[in-house]
Amino acid sequence: MEIIKQNKLAISILLLLSAASLTSEIYAEVQEVETVTIIGTKADVKELPGSGTIVSNEELQKAMDTDIHKILSAVPGVYFRTEDGYGLRPNISIRGTSIDRSAKITLMEDGILVAPAPYTSSSAYYFPTTGRINSVEVLKGPSSISQGPSTIGGAINMISTPIPEEASGKLTQEFGQNGMLRTHAYYGGVSGNFGGLVEVHEHQSDGFDSIANVGGDTGFDKSDFMMKARYENGDHSLTFKMVEIDEISDQSYVGLSGKSFNANPRLRYGMTQYDQMSNDGDQKSLTYLGDFEKFKVVASSWSNDYHRDWFKVDKANNNSEHGVGNGINTVISAANAGDANAQAILDGSLAVQVKLKHNNRFYTNEGYQFKVSTDIKNHNITIGYRDMEDSESRYQDYECFDQGENGINSALYSCSSGYTGSNNRLRVSKATSFYIEDKITIGKLALTVGHRSEDYDQVENRWDDGAPTRKILASGYPRTKDGDHSTTGFGATYDLNDNLQLVAGFHEGMTAMFGTDPEKADNMELGFRYSKNDTNMEAFYFTSDYKNLKAVCKNSQGGDCSDGDVFDGGAVDVSGIEISGSHIFNGSTGILYPVGLTYTSSDATFKNSFDDDGDYWGVVAAGDDVPYVPSSSLALVVGFINPDGLSGNIRLVENGSACSTAACGVNQNIEAHSFIDLNLRKPLNDKTDLYLIMENILDHEDIVARAPKDGARSQKPRTLKVGFTYKL
Repeated sequence: MEIIKQNKLAISILLLLSAASLTSEIYAEVQEVETVTIIGTKADVKELPGSGTIVSNEELQKAMDTDIHKILSAVPGVYFRTEDGYGLRPNISIRGTSIDRSAKITLMEDGILVAPAPYTSSSAYYFPTTGRINSVEVLKGPSSISQGPSTIGGAINMISTPIPEEASGKLTQEFGQNGMLRTHAYYGGVSGNFGGLVEVHEHQSDGFDSIANVGGDTGFDKSDFMMKARYENGDHSLTFKMVEIDEISDQSYVGLSGKSFNANPRLRYGMTQYDQMSNDGDQKSLTYLGDFEKFKVVASSWSNDYHRDWFKVDKANNNSEHGVGNGINTVISAANAGDANAQAILDGSLAVQVKLKHNNRFYTNEGYQFKVSTDIKNHNITIGYRDMEDSESRYQDYECFDQGENGINSALYSCSSGYTGSNNRLRVSKATSFYIEDKITIGKLALTVGHRSEDYDQVENRWDDGAPTRKILASGYPRTKDGDHSTTGFGATYDLNDNLQLVAGFHEGMTAMFGTDPEKADNMELGFRYSKNDTNMEAFYFTSDYKNLKAVCKNSQGGDCSDGDVFDGGAVDVSGIEISGSHIFNGSTGILYPVGLTYTSSDATFKNSFDDDGDYWGVVAAGDDVPYVPSSSLALVVGFINPDGLSGNIRLVENGSACSTAACGVNQNIEAHSFIDLNLRKPLNDKTDLYLIMENILDHEDIVARAPKDGARSQKPRTLKVGFTYKL
């Protein structure tokens, strides 16, 4: 596999350099051929019936972030829980939606759903590689009702590198501590009616954690290859896009007991030696854009295939020896409570059998969609339709090893109970959705009314073959579920003057859940936008009134439940304030000082009391906080731009306190934590820039997550990266 990856990189770079040598044109700034966006440009944000944010390519180039969590720190109302320090498997929440694996937000690339199976299993174990993304759009409030299936919090649309009008490209080469190496290169252009782009992104690291007793890498090796081809004739274009992805990462979701964390927050237990995520996939899409004078059409068809096998610790003490249970979170919890045997199991000084599970799953996501928009007098009407099918197929087995009293692990050996039940299952969803949106302009008032309808049929089959075959259907299967749900919303903007705009909106939101009724919430927002010269500011108050907050059991959460089970948390209130602003100060010597601030304050609480016997939520009292929604988040960026081209930014991000459970035990709290990043950039000539990045310059070791729910995890340590960009 490594040889194949090296060959793919070499071939891609040769293609890029060959294309560069065939043109004698002087490099010009990339001019984008029209691509599929939802908002459009920053100026178009003012046209939204609700709140929205664009993180432009110019902004992405300043910090050169490859972690989507850090990029989204500049967007108000968005929360995140870091897990591996690199953003490989993001946990993102918008306005208080469940944060685990970003499952409650709509994720897209170029307007097409990219979660592995948005209706069947929306958890984002796949996320577009941030290092190759050109810009990011975030929609909230009534603006997101057109972008289902998840419409409570909002939607995120990643925009890929566009085909440039002029033959051009860029090479980025980056080096960093812990064996970090990143290569990003693309080249493209237009000749007559045809355009094309080739792009490669390779990223690897040895990791920053150490593994107790046995050693080994804790990093990753991830590669992306993208190709676009477009035919354009006047007001019509047809674009084919293909993405191939491949990743192997030596990652674990196992956190640390309090004692272990205090001794070394960047340690991993020896029992996680074999933990590894491997995934691969390919995406293909065909998109048509047409302008027929009286109406415009965007139509796409796509096919996404994705496979992942996360091989990881399942039972840390498989035979429940030494008076300690077997689940990894059970052992960590016992160690936190002072159980010496539990701590010894974690430290590797007690002999136990450790059981690991191949979370081996295959996903499909395919379909077609279109939207038609037209202007009729003071009405701007958009109609959209999507027809799709997605699936999740599991063939999951187990392997074990023996942990010796000296902390040395034996080789792996099979200890599988066979491919039965939930470990040999297929889930399929067929869904259609329809929306209509009408923007009515009456002088300075713009009123947008929207309606969305979701209709889906779901079926689940399980087999008891005991082998990776499907001949013996399990009792009680197949199980079916259908859903037919409609939501409505409206948003209004009023221009008080050329600089100040008032915004208000309400919408019903829903999140489709497999095999059960959807999660529902009524949502409202009220705010304003202000823009004048070099000053931009907006502030919003928002609420979400959940009728039935729902959560899906995940191994990383640590509940005493079966992976995939859905739990109802009942009624929940979420409310908060979002503020963001920016200004450019002019220095006396010609130096510019841009400043940006983003702040969110939030409150998310259960309205009812219940006890689900520890299956997921545990004991919940009315007024308890919803897990993982921080009390506040703040991002402050201060920069400078020198007339000679030298520029830099310092970024402070601070997240308020939160808890991994509603009850918030002593070892389930996550105190307020922060990090400071620094970047500098210096152009050497018209084509070449050098840059330097220092992440977490104060080397904070705060707890930023608990996974499973009682295990502490620290943020990424101070890390230095240097690189250059070269315009082809």
